[in-house]
Amino acid sequence: MTNSATTRGQGDVDWQSDAALAYAIFRLTFGVNICFRGVVRITVNGLDQFSAGLMKQFEPTWFPPFAVSSFGHVIPWVETTVGLLLILGLFTRPALVVGGLLMTSLTFGTMYLQNFDLAWLQLTYAIAFFLLLASRSWNVISLDRMLFPSKN
Repeated sequence: MTNSATTRGQGDVDWQSDAALAYAIFRLTFGVNICFRGVVRITVNGLDQFSAGLMKQFEPTWFPPFAVSSFGHVIPWVETTVGLLLILGLFTRPALVVGGLLMTSLTFGTMYLQNFDLAWLQLTYAIAFFLLLASRSWNVISLDRMLFPSKN
């Protein structure tokens, strides 16, 4: 069932609809959360400190130290970039895919360490990525819709 308050006549969600507003607020809030996880790790704690913490956690494992260190230096940049793109609503689909795959890789390491409480938290992040990707048709209050109207 459609009406002029929710669609523009072609099945598109109107920017004033509850779905569009809810999506924008959720995308924005989640983007701020993800972005500032990275920003804090880069600027406040420092990449070397974050990476050193990961290396200490994975010391008893078979994971090569250079791989853990490299991953630790990349994660905050990926988080910052994904979060910033979500805040802006720019390249939303690729940002959500990259963010979801980041959660997969983090969960792999977390499960290997048997940190099941953290794995549940990571699963909630994965669910948020899923919800945003699955309901992306509501992403009308975004730079994606403004810059690439035919692709959305």
